Amino acid sequence: MSTYEKAKSTFRRIFKRKQKVGVAFGGGNSRGAAHAGVLKVLVENKIPIDLIAGTSSGAFIGALFAGGMSVEDIIKYAKTSDWLFKITRLDFSGAWPISVEGIEEFLKNHIGNKNIEALRIPFWIAATDYMTGEKVVLKKGNMARIVRISSSVPGVFAPVEFEGRYLMDGLMTDNVPADIAREMGADYVIAIDVVPDVVLKEKPKNIRQIIERAIDIASRDQSRNLAKYADVVILPVKENISPLDFNRGEYLIRAGEEAARSVIGKIKSDLGIS
Repeated sequence: MSTYEKAKSTFRRIFKRKQKVGVAFGGGNSRGAAHAGVLKVLVENKIPIDLIAGTSSGAFIGALFAGGMSVEDIIKYAKTSDWLFKITRLDFSGAWPISVEGIEEFLKNHIGNKNIEALRIPFWIAATDYMTGEKVVLKKGNMARIVRISSSVPGVFAPVEFEGRYLMDGLMTDNVPADIAREMGADYVIAIDVVPDVVLKEKPKNIRQIIERAIDIASRDQSRNLAKYADVVILPVKENISPLDFNRGEYLIRAGEEAARSVIGKIKSDLGIS
């Protein structure tokens, strides 16, 4: 956080002015279930969520909440081991056998066919331009399509054509978009990073594990800069869980709850919430 932003936050705290709270939901595929546990604790403790930034699975969970789905329903879906199959599609017509078109259908069915700028909570999403490698911040357009873009993991799903660009998962350029939350106008940023910072003890058994590890390492390297933008960083996942292991939903939700409870006192104190 810059000196100016720290001073602004302190000013608001001293003079009891309401701080605008932003939550940055990071990417991590199946490990994004931990976001649901964090959300539960924030809502239970009446922490205001004035704006949301999300990447990949964090964009998916963020969209559900910003679109009006209750925390209870988000947890219900995050617990099930088959939700991956509800948001993916087999498609052998092209070079990519799997697509995430099902994400669009899921979101439209559960929170409606809305534009991102019409959601009840301001919501921006991080993506990556396949052609240039640049970070792209998506602020307008069909919400379901934009979440699908941010969830298009490289090497697994095809990039998505959107407004003349080929876009894919934002994890390569901004996996925990605390900077985007700050850009949106947040005075206080809560960042949730679900990529575990672990040292592995076993050699890889297949190419999938190598790709997963490479993506995690790149994501962790980005996350070291989080403190510049976030007031609180929540790290729910403490062990090496595969980003494609969709059978650990209940465990990850509990991990999110525990991690959030460990810092909820600080958050409430910072925001002047009794």
